[in-house]
Amino acid sequence: MPLLNIGTLIKKLRIQQGMTQEDLAYPIIEQSTLSRIENGQTMPNKSTTEMLLERLGYNPGNIDIIIDKKTADIHKTMDELYGLLKTESIYDDQEDKTKRAEAIIKSLEEDAEFMAERVNRQYILLNKAMCALHRKENLNSVHGMLMEAMKISIPEYNEKEIDKYYLSKQDVRIINLTTMVYRDNGRLDDGINVLILLKKNFEETNIDKESRGEYYASVVYALATLLTYANRYEEALKMCDRAAEICIETGVFRLLPLVTAYKVHCLYHLGNKDECSELLKQSYYASKMFGYHNWVSMIEDDAKNFGITL
Repeated sequence: MPLLNIGTLIKKLRIQQGMTQEDLAYPIIEQSTLSRIENGQTMPNKSTTEMLLERLGYNPGNIDIIIDKKTADIHKTMDELYGLLKTESIYDDQEDKTKRAEAIIKSLEEDAEFMAERVNRQYILLNKAMCALHRKENLNSVHGMLMEAMKISIPEYNEKEIDKYYLSKQDVRIINLTTMVYRDNGRLDDGINVLILLKKNFEETNIDKESRGEYYASVVYALATLLTYANRYEEALKMCDRAAEICIETGVFRLLPLVTAYKVHCLYHLGNKDECSELLKQSYYASKMFGYHNWVSMIEDDAKNFGITL
């Protein structure tokens, strides 16, 4: 898509979603700036463009955003950081990865131009919180970082209002991580309630197929895990099945082996052990294929506990 059509696309999507310029812009950019973007008078940077499109339920990967070499290098660095701190490996023993991630974060913080953008300051806080979780630091401190990050994009953020917000993918990652903190802090009910509202947000928002497979599925999967921790196995089983459906419907299979492993837990504890063996084998080999080394080890332990031969 040509560069000059970005503003036109944003305006069209905003009108389709029934959003005002103030709804879309606040607090990422000034409303007057959004007006100039929509009128083709100015072009936002890549990070801001992506967040605006994500709030509108549009996958930024569907368009080519022309950027300079410095910005391209920064986004390559950000991709590396994402790989080091993937949620699936958050509790891996990975001291070297955490040190590398912290070095990348420090280098980005030293870039004044990068840190001038609200979206990027939120990004840094999110990744600092991820590093803190890897290092098993104080959970209340981690929660404070995540709340500070959320209030960059939603200053009036209230967990009881999550279903009403226009969320970016970065917002969703922060909220998901918050529920993991709640889980580890013994606040399972708080985490479950947050994810129920986040799930509702996705169900009531028009989002592209790829984002639905990646982010909606991750929310439903996270809800299944917390319900499992709370021994609410029947509810968790329904969420596992729904997450699997989303992965299959959208063709985004990254979470499928993890969802399957939790489904086995639910079935086993509900006394329905007939399906467990085959499902656990599927999860085991898929986890190997995706490189989820910590999950492979956990599944091997489950197999021993459940009396299953892989």
